[in-house]
Amino acid sequence: MSTLPDRHIDRLLRSLFACVVFLTVLCLWRLSHEGPCAALVLPGLIWCAITCGLLHYRLQRKRFVLEFYLDEASRLRGLFRRPLLAVTSSLLAAAPLAAFLAVFAALSRPSDWYFLCAAAVAVPLLFVAAVRWPGSHLRPDTSGGVAGPSYRGPSLREVLAVRIAGWLVLAGMLGAYLYFGYYYIAAPGGVIYPGSLEGTLQAFAARAASACPAVHDTLLVANRIEGLSWYVVTTMTTAPWMQDAVRLLVWIAFLFNSAMVFGGFVRGLEGAVLLAGAAARFRRE
Repeated sequence: MSTLPDRHIDRLLRSLFACVVFLTVLCLWRLSHEGPCAALVLPGLIWCAITCGLLHYRLQRKRFVLEFYLDEASRLRGLFRRPLLAVTSSLLAAAPLAAFLAVFAALSRPSDWYFLCAAAVAVPLLFVAAVRWPGSHLRPDTSGGVAGPSYRGPSLREVLAVRIAGWLVLAGMLGAYLYFGYYYIAAPGGVIYPGSLEGTLQAFAARAASACPAVHDTLLVANRIEGLSWYVVTTMTTAPWMQDAVRLLVWIAFLFNSAMVFGGFVRGLEGAVLLAGAAARFRRE
């Protein structure tokens, strides 16, 4: 029976610690979002982790374009060689993912955290497995030269391995969340009034509370949208001619929201794993 080499054990422990730290930051935001605006530093950290996960993958894609598509004499080669475009696009792409994840965590129920905790454990395990195979067939070089001669990012093997692990975990999370959300997670009680849309929206809006105006307004809008979706599901679907259409639209919206939330969480875990690897290399050097 084969055992993991020491370097893989170290990578696994380091990645597990990084994912637990990321999950802890998200939990702290859940506990402190009702406080002053200083708590917004926690979603900021989440945004940074998601950006890191996106950035390193885009840098590797840019490297592929530079080496295999663009001629060395092309002016576009110099333009794409600069990291500004990749950094800017990663920051912009990470912003909605971080926002959806922060709102989800603030309004989450205890059952939601089972999925998040499972993902925080699964990503490091699958990451180490993917590093061993198919990562063993990839070049173990680093990304030096992609963003300048002084840049030393994670290896191609690490970036692709963590992305493979992320996609597998994301697919599993979405499938499990949709299944349990349809069959086992009941509608919230005491806040849905079948005869009054306004009463339902007010009951959901009453759950939004924060001393920070920006957070309060965001949660207020999110709660009203959630209340509207539950009202549609529980009341408007009684008409036979519109039942299937409304149900389809609601489930598309539910799937989109879940994909954004769990996509942001998984990208954040990927970023945390890559940051942990970068910290380990920095200590060795």
